[in-house]
Amino acid sequence: MEFTLTISAADLLLMLPELLLTGLVCLILVLDFSFPKIGKGVLAWLTVAGFVGILASLVWMFAAGVHGTLFNNMFVLDAFAMFFKIVVVVATLLVLLASLDYIKRIYLFRGEYYVMVMLASLGMLFMASANDLLSMFITIEFATFGFYILVAYLREDDLRSSEAGLKFFVLSVFTAAIMVFGISLIYGETGTIVFPELAASRPVLTGGLVIGFLCVLVGLGFKIGAAPFHNWIPDIYQGAPTPITAYLSIAPKAAAFAIVLRIFFSTFGEFKPEWVWLVIGMAALSMTYGNIVAIAQTDIKRLLAYSGIAQIGNILIGLAAGTKMGSDSVLFYLLTYLVANLGAFAIVIIFSNLTGSDRIEDYRGLGRRSPLLAAAMLVFLLSLAGVPPLAGFIGKIYVFAAAMREGLVALVIIGLINIVISMYYYLVIVKKIYISEPTDRRPIPVSGPMKAVVFATVAGTVVIGVYPKPFIEWAVASTSLFSHLIGP
Repeated sequence: MEFTLTISAADLLLMLPELLLTGLVCLILVLDFSFPKIGKGVLAWLTVAGFVGILASLVWMFAAGVHGTLFNNMFVLDAFAMFFKIVVVVATLLVLLASLDYIKRIYLFRGEYYVMVMLASLGMLFMASANDLLSMFITIEFATFGFYILVAYLREDDLRSSEAGLKFFVLSVFTAAIMVFGISLIYGETGTIVFPELAASRPVLTGGLVIGFLCVLVGLGFKIGAAPFHNWIPDIYQGAPTPITAYLSIAPKAAAFAIVLRIFFSTFGEFKPEWVWLVIGMAALSMTYGNIVAIAQTDIKRLLAYSGIAQIGNILIGLAAGTKMGSDSVLFYLLTYLVANLGAFAIVIIFSNLTGSDRIEDYRGLGRRSPLLAAAMLVFLLSLAGVPPLAGFIGKIYVFAAAMREGLVALVIIGLINIVISMYYYLVIVKKIYISEPTDRRPIPVSGPMKAVVFATVAGTVVIGVYPKPFIEWAVASTSLFSHLIGP
């Protein structure tokens, strides 16, 4: 493949969010190392302000219909990529706000914390625009590198953080090696690594191509946390700083789904009869395993980890449908999961800041200690369970409807059974919060930034559930590139 590099001012516009974020990283690094007297709180708010500007640029680009490709079609900016970029930036912004209080009580209050979060975010922005297998691999590893450090950031205070960082590193490197092997096999069978060229070449389903595809699927399955590639999630969630756990629970998974959808729908869409059974199996296993194991958890972060595995199973139902409606439902479900899951982790951060505990038992009587936090947690848990009229209910209805249109009745039944199972452990937490007597009656203070995160996520959970139309239309418009490939 001949590669030429010519970039104009119009081309630079396609990478405006990435360029702005790179400039922000450089600014924070310079200020942190060259002007040590600048308060770390100032750096934090500068970072937050920078992400607000990046979000504004993305919204403007989406509204203006900016699109195009760079580097011989290896980087693509379209409505689909911008959807995931906006999701990543919003998630990062909320996590940065949620980090402000958390890092004040430990030694984390240093500038490099924000830099590593921004570098991980930068990698995920490039993941959303990856249009070939090589860019996919490089951007995934670039984003993951920041998480190696962030997961182990409590190494001086908590041995679980060091263990989590090491486990995450070893497993990530192992799956990266498998993915590279798969990429080499796909290239050897087809002679190209660019997604549109792979689709246009209409490759024959040979043994090498099948093995290569399966190897890439292993790597992507690890990134989204789907069973049976989920083993890293509970320990890493428990050991990492809670804001980073919240970040891991949505942003990298959303960015990975951008690649998953391009590969499954655009690149290998004609092989749907072959890969759909793999996705169905992963969806059923993820939902069932995640929900059943979550019942036995006593740590709130581990419970949300297994809940997250089950939620990924729900998203995979939309992927298994393999249609335009299925892709729409995946994007919409990611929005509902973003607001509810980040909101739940915000409550965990606030509670942990005061008590230093993540035990579910210690949430006894939260409704008496902080009616605001208790009500917000109730909203988030009910949304994750799929109770109307909240966002999670609409998300589940959407993916189930997409699956039913393709005749996946058995998968939908499994999903409905798992909703009942999940209701049990979510309501156990609600019982602790509202019915059990508190062991500690101290009120729980909530800072301004944390109130902003809680109110924003509660508003998102309620608004998307009550008035989902504009968000569904956004998802539908973002997946227009799949319309002519896989039908309505």
